[in-house]
Amino acid sequence: MKRITAVLTLTMLAAGSTMAASFPAKPVEMVVAGNAGGGLDLTGRALENALRDAKLFNQSFVIKNMGGAGGNIAKTYTHQKKGDPHVIYVESNRVYVNKIVGTTELDHGDLTPVGRLITEYLVWVVRADSPFKSGKDVLAKLKADPSSVVFGVGTVPSNDQMNILRPAMASGADPKKVQIVSFKAGGDLMIQLLGGHVPVISTGLSEAIEQVKAGKVRVIAVSSPRPLPGELANVPTWRSMGIDVSILHWRGLFAPPGVPADTVKYWDATLGKMVKTDSWKKGFLEKSVLEDGWLVGDAFLQAIDREMEVDKGVFAELGMLKK
Repeated sequence: MKRITAVLTLTMLAAGSTMAASFPAKPVEMVVAGNAGGGLDLTGRALENALRDAKLFNQSFVIKNMGGAGGNIAKTYTHQKKGDPHVIYVESNRVYVNKIVGTTELDHGDLTPVGRLITEYLVWVVRADSPFKSGKDVLAKLKADPSSVVFGVGTVPSNDQMNILRPAMASGADPKKVQIVSFKAGGDLMIQLLGGHVPVISTGLSEAIEQVKAGKVRVIAVSSPRPLPGELANVPTWRSMGIDVSILHWRGLFAPPGVPADTVKYWDATLGKMVKTDSWKKGFLEKSVLEDGWLVGDAFLQAIDREMEVDKGVFAELGMLKK
């Protein structure tokens, strides 16, 4: 009897090992909650390239860009793929923000968190010929007349929006009167700035850096807690302006609800190796002025919870908090 039990146990273990080893068994659909050219899209494609270069992934990705509705379309689509391990979803903090303001009933608790990939900071960007020389110039104008400056962002609600409202509130401007216009995505946002349709945009540094290097735009404020290194070292932070605000803008991965635990373990192990490769660190992070933000498990969830509490406070003051 003991021998039979041992044989059965080994058989079950072998079967489990085979099942784990069989993933991924086909191409994985990568749902990107943004249009081509935006920060989420760039992150997803860089992930694909780094995995391929390091030979860490034996399948391919089918990238599905689903911009619009503040990420809700992509989130709903992913939620409907319940139990499907061959779907991965690229998103930012919007994964929970939209539920706070009531534009969806879904948040990260309705998905399977995989891990935080990268972090970056948000910047105020103006055209090279703009009369605004620093964030202080803009804040001074907002304090005198909160509706006097029109800001562009990729979407609302979002961290881009928070990077306007929180400094405005801290400087004494009425956040309810601040003018914020949303466009489809980061790529569209830059077009609007360069075309002179909005004087200031709030966006991720990675989405602005190429135009900065080309000399077409200038960065006049950054949400980092300390000055950035290198060529952007002279860009003032909110804290250097006497405003106690810093905002971390992350991008991470989620899977549909109900996927096998082995699927999450696979991604954690595989991506944990990928984020250490030169293709990822030098080919993507350094080039795009991004920072390693790899975080998984409870630490990832706790970080999300802390951010949620801060955002709830801002939206409550604006009267936008869903009851």
